[in-house]
Amino acid sequence: MQGLNRLLRYSASGRRQFLRGIVLRILAQLFAVLPFFIAWLALSDVQWASGEWQHWGALWAGLAVCMLAQLAFSHFGQLDCFLGSYALMGKYRQALAEHLRRLPLGWFARHRIGATSALMTDQVRRVEDIFSHMLPEVVLGLVTPLLFALLLFAVDPLLTLALFAPLIPGLLLLWLMTHFLLRGVREQGQRFAMASGLLVEFVSGIKTLRLFDRQAAMLTRLDKTFADIRRASMGMEAWGGGGVLLFRLLAEGGLVVMFITAALMWRDGQLNPTTWLLFVLVGYKVINPLIEAAAWFTLLRVMRQSAARLDALMAEPTQAEEGEGCQPANNDIRFDNVSFGYDDRRVVENISFSVPEGSVTALVGPSGSGKSTLLNLLGGFWSPDSGEISLGAVPLGKLGARELYQRLGYVMQDVQLFDGSVLDNVRIGNPQASDEQVMAACREACCDEFVRLLPEGYHTRLGEGAQRLSGGERQRLSIARMMLKESSIIVLDEATALLDPLSQAEVQLALTRLARGKTVLMIAHRLRTVEFASQILVLDGGRIVAQGTHAQLLEQEGLYRQLWQSQEQDRLFSEGKMA
Repeated sequence: MQGLNRLLRYSASGRRQFLRGIVLRILAQLFAVLPFFIAWLALSDVQWASGEWQHWGALWAGLAVCMLAQLAFSHFGQLDCFLGSYALMGKYRQALAEHLRRLPLGWFARHRIGATSALMTDQVRRVEDIFSHMLPEVVLGLVTPLLFALLLFAVDPLLTLALFAPLIPGLLLLWLMTHFLLRGVREQGQRFAMASGLLVEFVSGIKTLRLFDRQAAMLTRLDKTFADIRRASMGMEAWGGGGVLLFRLLAEGGLVVMFITAALMWRDGQLNPTTWLLFVLVGYKVINPLIEAAAWFTLLRVMRQSAARLDALMAEPTQAEEGEGCQPANNDIRFDNVSFGYDDRRVVENISFSVPEGSVTALVGPSGSGKSTLLNLLGGFWSPDSGEISLGAVPLGKLGARELYQRLGYVMQDVQLFDGSVLDNVRIGNPQASDEQVMAACREACCDEFVRLLPEGYHTRLGEGAQRLSGGERQRLSIARMMLKESSIIVLDEATALLDPLSQAEVQLALTRLARGKTVLMIAHRLRTVEFASQILVLDGGRIVAQGTHAQLLEQEGLYRQLWQSQEQDRLFSEGKMA
């Protein structure tokens, strides 16, 4: 229950209200139990021979008080339980969203969107069900029989022990079968996460799948995943439902044991009629809440798996929003013996280089050589396994995310635009920018012409993913957004790699304007785009194999000259200048 205890700490007022609701509902159960014992006391005091009794008024008053108290405590207890649980979950959802926001960006590259979405919706809803429904019912299902047991034990210990004796093996069986159920639930959670990820991939990639006539293969994978979920669900129902049924059988067996014990006591003259009537009336009222609590308890243990998954998310280390107060003296970038790998695979090894403020540094090399990894390490997506990265002589570990991302501006291959207007999407770079400033940035980024052709110009909603725009148009809008941000360091991750020649020229012009007077670190696939870089780093196999200007590298035998010659031959061939 540690995870649930931690959740209770997210809202002090919600916790107090929730716990107050539990207490009120327990009091309601107490007043539901008392009438049976008040009636028993009354029957024991009645003079049956004469039929006279002086306390009828007190009896009816006591019963009326019990009824009214039960109604009041039950109503306000349920109200407090629901409102308290919703207050707790509201704060918990805010904490989850805030934690997710502060996770290093590399975390999102390692987790599927569908699985994360399911975690933040389905799993949170299950935890909410714990507090709004299950936990109160389990508590009441245990407290009510306990109250009965204490009062019954005071009336007749032997009959009480007979009633509760079969519950001990029932509880052991329930715990054992629930243990096997939980093992299946953990595996089932992985299947649901996989199914969510596949559904997201299927919906987002339906165009590609249909164009290649591969939707049937994806549907087959989905069908197999759902079939596995269905089979596993049947097994889980058997373990969960079977445990509850066995517990019910043994719990109701306590009534049989009580009847047999009562018969023996009656034969020996050890049982009076009023006591026997009391046990007959309340016997099933003791057992029934326990049976219901067993079902709720089984579900509660299952739902705790959801809380454990959310706890695992909350345990993920976050990127500090604020640093240690160290301000970089300038925008120099330094990599000092930096190494990093994913799992057991080393991606970059002992990388050292400097990027002076105001200079342009290009990273080139074959795919998988570690270029993008270096840019991601600079952005704090991951922390190096060894070595140090510094900005203005301050280690990145001492800079908070706010300071780092105020200085860094990323232009990626994959542009993320949202379902809002052009103005809204560009203004992300500076929420305080006026419409005129947004339009000026768009003109500088070569966007104004195509934006004005849209149905509502700058007020046109782009839709999810801005599919109505071409790749080059989306890229130029992202550059306009970066111009509004006015970052002092620009990071370009092959921003023109996937564009046609005309779009490349327009994007390149926008990038040139964006990088004016900035410190630039860029990845380039086409070497002609980095001819005038201050320095070029050539990577291969996660190491820097050459370093220098374009002219210096062409004078050396090595990978850079091979890449240059190969690209020049391809360019000349495409222009029809080679036989």
